[in-house]
Amino acid sequence: MDLGIAGKVALVFGGSKGIGLGCAHEFAREGCKTVVAARTQATVDDAVAEVRMAGGQVAGISADCTTKDGIALAVKAAADAFGSPDILIFNVDSGPKGAFFDVDDETFVAANNNNVMAFRWAVQAVFADMRKKGWGRILTIGTNSVKAPHRKLPRAAQNTYRVGALALSKTLSAELGPFGITVNTLGTGAIATPQFRDVFTKIAEAQGQTYEEHIAERVSAWPVQRMGTPEDMAAAAFLCSDRAGFITGQVLIVDGGNLEVLQ
Repeated sequence: MDLGIAGKVALVFGGSKGIGLGCAHEFAREGCKTVVAARTQATVDDAVAEVRMAGGQVAGISADCTTKDGIALAVKAAADAFGSPDILIFNVDSGPKGAFFDVDDETFVAANNNNVMAFRWAVQAVFADMRKKGWGRILTIGTNSVKAPHRKLPRAAQNTYRVGALALSKTLSAELGPFGITVNTLGTGAIATPQFRDVFTKIAEAQGQTYEEHIAERVSAWPVQRMGTPEDMAAAAFLCSDRAGFITGQVLIVDGGNLEVLQ
């Protein structure tokens, strides 16, 4: 299927590893001019080399996309390399984790900053040029917790502000829609990334299991009985395509059917 985005400029925050890197590969495969932005120069360089080796047209920038200045730097780097972004993938760290009584006010402030304020700054940074073109795609990479807050994982601040980001996304979809810009959210489940393995290795050890034993037990309860992979981020490319131009303000859950909710 031709998604109609060949030649578009796709800026991927957090694009050097895991889900973000999966998105970068997918956009490059679709013919986008892809820009990877992440904090660490070494991992950015590795990601650029990997995408380029696979045949993609790609550039990279070291930038902290949880800050207003870092976001501005990333957007400028994309514009300098290929032109102003047509597609923005907002994929940043959600902030420090913990249960409600185990974290301080600063943890909640950080979660608000990373999930809501940084999203605001990112949209502000790309909107003017998308409006001029009459076309734009903005996609937030969230988690399935926007539909059902985590109970088994201590994520008090994330449960709160992931939903805040979703509310902002829905609001923006109405305000930006008349300019040909869609705004959606990808709610991911368990995706096999290095970060996921680190977190769940500790959980498995606390339960007297190996990582492999713990994951086998988890996935056995899901309709699609496997972990997700970065390659499953093809859904991101579809939501940012011409084919999805009538889809906005929505959440697409990519979790193998794990959530037991209707809406």
